[in-house]
Amino acid sequence: MRFATLVRDARRAAGITQVELASRAGTTQPAVAAYESGARPPNLATLERLLGACEHDVELLVRPRVRRGAASLAEIAQTIAEDLKQGQERDAVRLLFGFADDFRGSSRPGKLALMRDEPPSTGDARFDAALAGVAELFAAEGAIPAPAWVNGAERFVEPWWFVASRPAFHAYTLANTPAVLARHGVFIAREVFDRA
Repeated sequence: MRFATLVRDARRAAGITQVELASRAGTTQPAVAAYESGARPPNLATLERLLGACEHDVELLVRPRVRRGAASLAEIAQTIAEDLKQGQERDAVRLLFGFADDFRGSSRPGKLALMRDEPPSTGDARFDAALAGVAELFAAEGAIPAPAWVNGAERFVEPWWFVASRPAFHAYTLANTPAVLARHGVFIAREVFDRA
């Protein structure tokens, strides 16, 4: 919402005139008119003073820019847990692959935010390990530090898990799995993240 609209709507909601607002906010009526018309944008302190004079509180929300609709690994873990309860393992696996687009479409701060919070347990050690491997894989790709939670004991699985691979393709998957995934005991050929 534009500052001009914020000031005008707040003043109207307070049921006061521009002159009354100017008096309450310690400014002039022409300045209020300029703020409401958009001719002069207020700085943050002035905006807070104007809105406060209209009995409105100002809260500033700052969040990293992420791809629209992106889900963090912590959110993905919750969805995976639900999918697994319903016997939808394929859908759960797709969520791992889909993280690639969300990560790549986010800003650097957004990428950090998507991986920052430790995912809750999915109820399946394979997926818990895979989430850590995915975090490490994309941290390396984005040249950002991997979150500390990837090294938790519950983030490694044995026996190894060959994700979405038939036994006939295990050798190929083994050879084409990034080392950061393999260290978690999770084997996924790199190209599946490029097709996501």
